[in-house]
Amino acid sequence: MRFELAGSQIYLDTLVLRFTANGNFDTLKYVDLGYTHFDVICIGGGGGMGGGIDTANTGTLIRSYGGAGGGGGFHRVRGLLSALADTVPIVVGAGGAVGAEHASNPALTADGGDGGYSSFNSAQLTCQASGGKGGKRVQSNSLTVSTVADGGQGGMGNRTAAGGGAAGGVAGIPSSGGPGTPGTPGKDGVLFANVGQGGGGGAGGVGKYGSGGTTCNAATAGGRGSYNPADISVYGTGEGPGHDPASGSQNVLPGGASGAKTSPLTGLPTIFGQSKGTRVPGAAGIVVVRLTAE
Repeated sequence: MRFELAGSQIYLDTLVLRFTANGNFDTLKYVDLGYTHFDVICIGGGGGMGGGIDTANTGTLIRSYGGAGGGGGFHRVRGLLSALADTVPIVVGAGGAVGAEHASNPALTADGGDGGYSSFNSAQLTCQASGGKGGKRVQSNSLTVSTVADGGQGGMGNRTAAGGGAAGGVAGIPSSGGPGTPGTPGKDGVLFANVGQGGGGGAGGVGKYGSGGTTCNAATAGGRGSYNPADISVYGTGEGPGHDPASGSQNVLPGGASGAKTSPLTGLPTIFGQSKGTRVPGAAGIVVVRLTAE
């Protein structure tokens, strides 16, 4: 709080700062304005989807997908502004890139990129959350052998190395006529107090071109991020498997995993750090700082 010369008390409005790119937090600036306390949330970036095989309706007619990446982790820290360094560096995790695909050779596919970590750190404070691991590439071009296109592991709060959170889904074994042996979905990430896990990415499925498409092995769902049934303020929902419009095969796109929300500080429902069940990069993370004068 601050006081006018006349003695009447001035209350500062709560200030919320959203960082979507790397930068710096100027502690002294906000102390001089009269703010005394901070509350920070960091969410890591989502992992990218692994590469698959797309024969484009030729040869083996196979369309297989890599696994979805894991969702970003979550971390929340509160304290006194006076305890921070004069300047605090901020890092915002980028989403992981999608892995390379190929028309026939699994050896030329690539895993999805890992999501980057987000942090608001100085010698006096640690607030950080890792990104989700990238989804795995397909390792076969066959309708009877598992692609091993598993989902990526979710990120974790209070950690910078990618992963550490919920396990990714495991691919099943395809059958030329479908449906094959089912795989397992990505696990839900859990929230322990102020540290949350990103959800595990769904495993990729296998389809076949022709006659409207055949689902030879269904993909699996991605997991929820930072889930706690006693506190659902930050958790994000995962995705179920999706339809491939090119081959017509149903449920062969892996379900994306979830990161988390900043709603305790912003009041908004937006989810950050998701992985995607389509061939686009994972979603970026975020750092949010709420300042109060108490």
